[in-house]
Order: sequence, then structure tokens, then C-alpha cells
Amino acid sequence: MNEGQTGERMSAGASGKMRTGELEVRFADSIDIVKLRAMLAAARERAGAPLERILTLNLVGIHFSDASWEKALIGLEAASALHPARIVGLIAIPGEEESVVTARVAVARPKGAAFFVERIVLRASGKSVRRLESALTELLVPEVPIVVSWGGRMEGALLKRALETADRFIVDSSTRPPSSLSEIDNLVGHGAPIGDLAWARIFPWQCLAAEVLDIPNLREHRGNIQTVKITSAGPPGAEAMLLAGWFISRIRNVDVSIVVGPEPSPDSAPPPVSPQLEVSGSGGKVNVVPPAPQRLLVGQIAALEFFAPPVTVALRREKNGILDAQVSGDDDGDVAHRLRLPAATPGSLLVQELKLLAGCDEVYASSLREASRFEASYRGSETPA
Repeated sequence: MNEGQTGERMSAGASGKMRTGELEVRFADSIDIVKLRAMLAAARERAGAPLERILTLNLVGIHFSDASWEKALIGLEAASALHPARIVGLIAIPGEEESVVTARVAVARPKGAAFFVERIVLRASGKSVRRLESALTELLVPEVPIVVSWGGRMEGALLKRALETADRFIVDSSTRPPSSLSEIDNLVGHGAPIGDLAWARIFPWQCLAAEVLDIPNLREHRGNIQTVKITSAGPPGAEAMLLAGWFISRIRNVDVSIVVGPEPSPDSAPPPVSPQLEVSGSGGKVNVVPPAPQRLLVGQIAALEFFAPPVTVALRREKNGILDAQVSGDDDGDVAHRLRLPAATPGSLLVQELKLLAGCDEVYASSLREASRFEASYRGSETPA
């Protein structure tokens, strides 16, 4: 067993050189769970963690490249700062020749927190990948909810084991072609407790559309929405399809279409954010800068329009991270309403999905079903005769 230097910062996983505070061991044959538990106890002692654990979640990240895991870990650690968790990372690299499992263990206390977060990462290469299936359940804290964040295709023995184990199974359908929505829909239809980060991303659009129609002089139009037009930034991705599915599942006989808009240009990043708060004191002036707004990416939603004659509601995403709604055609005059998109902070979407710790959101399930059907029809209409 090799030991890294002690330290409080928990940094990314099992690829590359060892990080501060990590303990490492390599298994050429079977994975020794007893040794891993001993390493975890040693890591807790080195970190000064008390014998009594404060854990509300098992947060499991399953990925198929080092880069994917490194990126996902940022969000997992951010989520664990709000939900004390044991983070378990499984990295499967079947394409490498060497068959070995590298395990790394760390325990640290998030900044400002009164609890410690445990992290166990297994990186399996070559034929050793198959050992991850049996190791998964052995690494979890018993009688605590299990949330799996999945970073690969919806296939394979490891997927099956993860679905059988998880109380909540989080995917990001926007990282796959929109046609993969049918695979997710099939799993949800068989009872899989799936949540989707793409669904979390469209919440502001749903929220603003609902808020506009809840304005007292516009409520009379809620039951008269006839057509919906969604504009995507370039070829539509899963988020546009899910928004279409949401409208179809909630409004009978509504006519929904997706329009392909221009792709975001390289210079379309949000402008620099100016300080919003200035605090003066004996130490001088302190500028508090809010987090940067989200950047519009290819395939995401750029605009939304829906028509409830004689009213037209137009929602557009502005560069400064604002969703702007304009309502025209109502007898009482035009209406403007705005909503700021959530800041692009690590783990924010995962935290939103963790509001439900078991099962599947029924609204998401019905929207996903309609989105899958709509995507198949849309894809068929785009295919040259």
C-alpha cells in the first residue's frame, strides 16, 4: 500500500499521480474489500475524523474515461457538501491492455463543514473491469440511500447491476444523441428510478412559462394553448425534445414544433459580470461578484414561443443569463417578465435532482415518453426521402 501526503483537499480520482491525502493500492487479481475498509479507517484517522460517521447518502459515480470521472467528481464533491456522503467512483477502461484495479481512498472535511466526506475510487482496466460489478455493493454504507451518477451508454452488465442497486439513478441525456431518449424511456417504463440532468436544465423554461400564465390577467389563456415552437441552438438535443415532450404531455392536442436556429458563435459567451455588492470596512472595500451565468451550448434551447389566440408568449435566452418573456395580444396590454438562469456552479443540477432520493419523477416520466415519440417522428421527418 502506498501512501500519499496528508492534507484536507479532496481532489480528482484515480488517474495520473496521487493526490494529497490519498492512500493507494493495486490489485492484480480479486479486489480485497477487507483491505479497502482498513485503508478507509486509516484515512479517517489521518484526517482526524471522529469514529461516528455523519452520512446521508452513498454517491456513486460510474464513468468510462479518466476525463469523464475528473469532471464528474467536481459535481459529486459539491453535492456532498450539502448531503454528507460516501463518494464511490468506478472508472472502467476496458480498452487498456493491462488488467489491474487501482484503488484510492481519501477522507476530508469540506471547507466550513462539520462533517467529513469519504471517497473510494476504483479504476479498472482491461479484463479487470468485470470485477467492478461485485465490488460496487461491497463499498456502500448500508441502510443509506444510494444515488448513482451514470456517465456512459445505457448498456452493459455494469449498468444492470447499478440499476438494481440504486435508489436513484442520474443520467445526463444531453451528452448522448437525442435518439437515446428511447433507451432511457424503456428503462423508466420498466421501473428504473431515473433522474436526468437535462430535465433539470429546462426547469427555468418551464418555470417562466408557468409564471407568465399565472399572472392574473393572463390566466384565462392557460387552457387555450394551441401551438408551441421551440428554437434550438443548432441541431436540437435532448433538452429541446424533453421540453417538447413536457408540453405534449400536459396539453391535449397541442401542436409542437422545433426550429433549428444558428449555432452559438465562439464569442457568444456571457459578458463579464460586474460586482453586485460593495462592502466597505476597516479592511477597505470588498467587491462581491456573483457566479458567471451559464453559456449557451450547441443543441440547447435558445427560444420558446407558444400561442393561445389572441395571445403570443415569447421566451428568449439573453447572453447575460436572463430568460426574457414578452406577452403580446392580450386585451389588457403587453406584459414583460424576466428570470435569471441559475449560475453555472459545479453540482447545482445534481443537487436539484437529489431533492428526490428514490423512485422517478412522474412528470419527467410522462414528458420523457412523449419526448421519445416526438424525437422519433422528428428524426423521421428530417430523413431525406
